[in-house]
Amino acid sequence: MLRDLSYKGVYKSDLDNILEDFYFPALSVANSYDRAVGFFSASTISYAAQALSVFVKHGGKIRLILGAFSDAQDLEAVKQGYKEKEISEKIGAELLAMINNVSDELFQNRFDTLSWLVAHGRLDVKIALRERGMYHDKVGIVTDEAGDRVVFAGSANESTHALLPTHNYESINVFRTWLPEQAEFFDPHIDSFERLWRNESRSTAVIDIPTAAKEKLIATARAMDYTPDPEIEAAIAARILAKSGSAHSTTYGQPREPATINGQPFKMRDHQIAALEAWKAKGDFQGTFDLATGAGKTITAIHAIVRLSEAIDGLACVIAAPYQNLADQWVDILATFNIYPVKCYVSRSQWEDKLRNMVHELTMGSRKFGAVVVVNRTLKSPEFQDCLSRIKGNRLLWIGDECHHHTSKAYEGFLPTHSRYRIGLSATPQHYLDEERNERLNEFYGDIVSRYTLKQAITDKVLTPYVYYPHIVEFTEAEADEFVELSEQIGRKIARQNGKTGEMSPQLTGLLMRRARLVGSAANKLPTLQAVLTGEKPTQHTLFYCGDGTVETDEEQTGAEDSVNAGRRQVEAVSAMLHGMSWDVSRFTSRESRKDRENILENFRLGIIDAMVAIRCLDEGIDVPACSTAYILASSRDPRQFVQRRGRILRRSPGKQRALIHDFIVVLPERYETGSDYAKRLIKSELSRVAEFSSLSDNRSGAYAALAPVLRQYDLEHMI
Repeated sequence: MLRDLSYKGVYKSDLDNILEDFYFPALSVANSYDRAVGFFSASTISYAAQALSVFVKHGGKIRLILGAFSDAQDLEAVKQGYKEKEISEKIGAELLAMINNVSDELFQNRFDTLSWLVAHGRLDVKIALRERGMYHDKVGIVTDEAGDRVVFAGSANESTHALLPTHNYESINVFRTWLPEQAEFFDPHIDSFERLWRNESRSTAVIDIPTAAKEKLIATARAMDYTPDPEIEAAIAARILAKSGSAHSTTYGQPREPATINGQPFKMRDHQIAALEAWKAKGDFQGTFDLATGAGKTITAIHAIVRLSEAIDGLACVIAAPYQNLADQWVDILATFNIYPVKCYVSRSQWEDKLRNMVHELTMGSRKFGAVVVVNRTLKSPEFQDCLSRIKGNRLLWIGDECHHHTSKAYEGFLPTHSRYRIGLSATPQHYLDEERNERLNEFYGDIVSRYTLKQAITDKVLTPYVYYPHIVEFTEAEADEFVELSEQIGRKIARQNGKTGEMSPQLTGLLMRRARLVGSAANKLPTLQAVLTGEKPTQHTLFYCGDGTVETDEEQTGAEDSVNAGRRQVEAVSAMLHGMSWDVSRFTSRESRKDRENILENFRLGIIDAMVAIRCLDEGIDVPACSTAYILASSRDPRQFVQRRGRILRRSPGKQRALIHDFIVVLPERYETGSDYAKRLIKSELSRVAEFSSLSDNRSGAYAALAPVLRQYDLEHMI
């Protein structure tokens, strides 16, 4: 709404960018716009149509009045109701002659916008005739759905340069109708426009837009191969500013590195620079970055964007992320580098036209740089694929965030094999079982050109050191029986596949998911957690990781809904238990809305809540640097998941000296020690995570001591 914006009383072009500082923000929240400008000319039309592209996107109606030269006889003839057609045709011919003789890029873009609006019934145009000269008033009335108005008037003339702070000195005065003390300034303008539109103004006659001019507008709209968009208009204005050498900033300029990030001076770390140098030298601008979670993969990739945009005119950068919350995170960080991408997720109607416009501009050479952030689900859509295929490969930088997702066969044929420049980002690029997926990763993204381990990150103080506490949890008798039965079925299935687990049958996948759900939601985890927390006060910035009941697979695989429901049962039980122990917690799952999750993360950061009880949503990419303590109640056998989770916890944050990790290790009851070797297999699979976690902890010997009885029981002391 208009009241939500901030305004200056006067905008002066030596201090303000009138287009970006006033017109774009005000018109983006309007549902109607009345505009009256001086005598029609190319510059007048361009001036009158500035920022009207937002009406294409957001809707709304516009009434436009242009002035035209006339004499006393013409004016009287129109007022008396004769010769109007003759006069209209004469004015229409003058208008068409002027339009056809202009090739200015900014004018053409705005004329296209006017054409689109007229053709779609969203813009009415009238011509004002005055005795002895021309109509020359300059006023605008912006109205929102609440009925509030912003009225502006001033000396900004009909020159295109009036919009740009590097040229003519111009100014406009702004008045708000919700401020009664300004009524004497805005009421006359509102009344004057209404009288004029009704053709009730003295010494002025108003006629409809000449037929020839209207037909020209409609024909132009029909011939357009793109939809007007405010980003296009802003980009053109930005280029004019850049060519003129203006110091004014614009949100649509070239990518650039910030002076600071989060209040700290911006500086690339040595391992980030080394990764990019290896990307160029080893991979010829293609390759995968295996950088520890929290080591700055995103910043490293954006630095590459900035540098390539300086070297390649017309560069298009496309960033593919697995989930919307990761995509939003990219958009926020890119803005720090003056990069404002097309967001290809949520509703197709919100991004398709913008993307096509951007690709059109890059193809025509009228845009120097364009960026896109897309989620994997949208990536596979026909509309996105069509646009992606139109980007020239030698100007396309493709960045795959959490690129291991793209090794699934579900993405075959959807990745841009024509892209010259490629970066794969992941803390866990290699699949621990499936060599075929690893081969597909290398085939598209190239070899792993840079590695930066968690140990290096902790040593370099990029990540926080941590203490690790493992807790033993036994299955109940019923759970143990079910686990052994499922394991035997899984063993038989794998034997029929000759031991191959890469391409699993749906039946095998289902069995593995059921077994993982059983381990993740073991009943004794809750009383064990309660015992660990008893006597402890609620602690801010704490995470509780619950299982979603799934084997760690890509989102395309079936059975996800059932497994989420199982995960939610554990989430609800843990949340209820914590509430009973006076913890202030919020659940963070796929069931919470995007807005709710944003609020939860902010409340967590500020310490308004003590803890989040989360499932898979926090496994990849989401930044929660404030987290200092984590309780891992469920974790899959896939190293990818527990490596990602540990990385969430070890991110640096002011005042955070050390992180605490509590891990819950499931074993079978003692009676299975000699009756089946599944007990040993289970503890070995759990210990792979324990070994990884304890090896870099500050209390490695303590972790061993806590597990020593179980390790001796199964002759596995060598694993820790």
